Amino acid sequence: MALTLCGLFLYSAFNILRPTLGAWSHTDVHTIRGTILSTASYHRLVRPAEKITVNVSLSLLTVNDLDVKTQTLSTTGWLTVGWQDARLTWNAATYPDVSHVYTLDSEVWKPELFIDNSLDDVSILQDSNVMFKVLRDGVVEWKLPRIFTTFCNVDVTYYPFDTQNCVIEITSWAYTVDEISLRATRESVNIEDIKPHGEWTILSSSIETRELQETKENGDVEKFSQLHFYIKMKRKSNYYISSVLLPVILTSYLNIFVFLLPVDSGEKVGFILTVLLALAVLLTLVSDSIPSTSINTSILSVYLAVTLCLGVVCCLLTVLVIRINFRDPDTPVTDVWKRIHDNILVPCSCSNGCFCRCKKGKKSVNPIDPKDELVVMNYDGEKNEPNPELEPVDELKWTHVATLMDHFFLVVMVIITTISSTTFMVALSVGGAVNQS
Repeated sequence: MALTLCGLFLYSAFNILRPTLGAWSHTDVHTIRGTILSTASYHRLVRPAEKITVNVSLSLLTVNDLDVKTQTLSTTGWLTVGWQDARLTWNAATYPDVSHVYTLDSEVWKPELFIDNSLDDVSILQDSNVMFKVLRDGVVEWKLPRIFTTFCNVDVTYYPFDTQNCVIEITSWAYTVDEISLRATRESVNIEDIKPHGEWTILSSSIETRELQETKENGDVEKFSQLHFYIKMKRKSNYYISSVLLPVILTSYLNIFVFLLPVDSGEKVGFILTVLLALAVLLTLVSDSIPSTSINTSILSVYLAVTLCLGVVCCLLTVLVIRINFRDPDTPVTDVWKRIHDNILVPCSCSNGCFCRCKKGKKSVNPIDPKDELVVMNYDGEKNEPNPELEPVDELKWTHVATLMDHFFLVVMVIITTISSTTFMVALSVGGAVNQS
């Protein structure tokens, strides 16, 4: 019983005396702030040492948008900046439970940093409402939330299977490399808390340390420390396959169907002009979604331009076929067109069995085989000799030439369109995969 009472007494005494034995209190924090931020020993415009190493890291929360047309990247995240200030220390033995205190931008020295590829606000990074965390060993931590709107050099060569490598450039302002050195605390950008984006997927990130060089009028060269935060992103192409690539490829094959329409239908020219208009609209839509630059040319734009040229060629060939079809039937086919018909159109149009095999010449005839000589007896019993002249056959007409030209152009355009479309898709897929790696 005596031991129990003694234990209760000691426990109560410990609880009573514990607040006076170094427990955290606002009084201690107030005292520390008054000591380390005393105007007699501290001035916020004086840097802590001759050369300071500033540790910087970037954390992203969202990728808001990558506008390919304006080449603008918008992201949301925060910068974590840290440095050592020996003037902001206190005795851990005197205040063991106070590990850190908070200060404002107007109370402590901070490095002058800015984002030199910013498109929204090119100014010193600062926020009067953000507090600085000062540890007892003089380490200052500054976490600055921000929407980063930066320029991104977009490469649309393999659009829509493109991969973009954008950068956020952090540079020291006013302080040269002999005064401030920026160092990355991570090997890559922190994307642990990033939210998924509907159009872009972050593949990887990296950080490079560089120097910005400035040459003055007197020839002196000043160097400023820089950090480049690279973000490599891949476009999610499922939407573009169904809304861009598939309509483009299908429309390119519509060119060749003009040669299947009969000339007498009167719809050949109207059909090909409608296809040309559709191709022009698609080319305009694609051009509006990619940057107006000559540094990188989109393979899709080149393919559309080639398809548009093929459409123009099909239109001209259609007009030629119509003119030949409606030539005066009484005008004989010239020898040149006969040679073209026999040596090019018939062998190359796969139509040997589709039309009568017309012979050369308007009066061309077939000789009669002597074995098949027909003997005719007159009523007197005398044998009549066969006529030695050759029998005439059907002659080549302009309508035959026009019809065969339609078949020939159909075969040629199918081959050209298939080759161009296959080359286009292979170049997009292979180039996109190589660019991603």
